[in-house]
Amino acid sequence: MAFIIWDDLYATGIESIDNQHKHLISLLNRMFEALLQKKGKDELKYVIDEMTKYAGYHFTTEETLMKKADFSGLIQHHRYHEDFAEKVKDFSEKYDLQDEALTAEVTIFLTNWINEHLSMIDQQYVPAMKKAGIS
Repeated sequence: MAFIIWDDLYATGIESIDNQHKHLISLLNRMFEALLQKKGKDELKYVIDEMTKYAGYHFTTEETLMKKADFSGLIQHHRYHEDFAEKVKDFSEKYDLQDEALTAEVTIFLTNWINEHLSMIDQQYVPAMKKAGIS
């Protein structure tokens, strides 16, 4: 059962970015399903590791395209990405400490990131990228 289904609300129209965003949504759905089955802790390490990888490749992709499009909000957007990476690092440390509330915390964080960052913050660079012919 999917918790969040891909919607045009999240779409940037840039295929590489949209595909990466879909992967993030799949991670949230995986956590949600695991929570429903009371197996959240079993999936937690995988999701945190994937979020770490995601922060590396996705943010590089986005920021490279923002530079190419001469997006004026790049510096602020980079700060959002740093905050995400720092939060994932914190999750990894809490996992090592066997924090009992971490499964719910990761799920809530991903839900908020998808609903706020993908649907609002990322939409800010779309006009610049379209103008630059990036799709």
